[in-house]
Amino acid sequence: MTPLPSDHRTIDELLAKARTRNRYATYNMAAAETRLRTRQAARHRPPRQRNTDTPLVHTEWTPPANELTPDANRAWWDLNAVCLLILGPDADGHLADFITSQYADKSGALVFACLLHLADDSGGARFWWRFAAGAGHQVAEYCLFLEHAHSGEYHDADYWRTQLLRQHFEPALLCGDRSTAPLLGPPCMDQIHPHITRQHHSEIGTIPLPQPALVDQLRNLTSPL
Repeated sequence: MTPLPSDHRTIDELLAKARTRNRYATYNMAAAETRLRTRQAARHRPPRQRNTDTPLVHTEWTPPANELTPDANRAWWDLNAVCLLILGPDADGHLADFITSQYADKSGALVFACLLHLADDSGGARFWWRFAAGAGHQVAEYCLFLEHAHSGEYHDADYWRTQLLRQHFEPALLCGDRSTAPLLGPPCMDQIHPHITRQHHSEIGTIPLPQPALVDQLRNLTSPL
């Protein structure tokens, strides 16, 4: 075997001498973390705790045709606006159909998901939005687009954006007039929780399920909207 040259350096020696230039030596990480915590805390407040004087209120929907990353705060407001418009005059009927169909009605699933979102149950809302989207409900797909954009999950947001573009989705046609959406959610949203059971599935996880009494509760909650 031919001996190695005397100046040969092993991989370990080369790696030991390797250095990565710190491009962020002057970056204030603590201040950045504080800003992120403040933004996240503000975004995840239930709608009824929002300040009605906030300037982040828009009269146009976030367009899925825009390839730029959606603004997280704007996506949050639009998602709440969709949910509040979905809880309109026919919402209790759709929820009743959802229950009597043994949770197989896509319009009722959308109503229930929006109700869960406004009650600050993002996990349950996502589950039923996905169910409705899988059954072909475009508004549920739009909700997922907005929810992922708000959460900073941009790959998932882009997936739902692609689905919406393929179907030529127009928010104003299927969600209604953005400017007519109530600014704040109904009060006392915590009252819905006693009318929701939660079943655990070994593969899916915990699944919230509405009970019949929730139909009347929804009617009472949304009557002021």
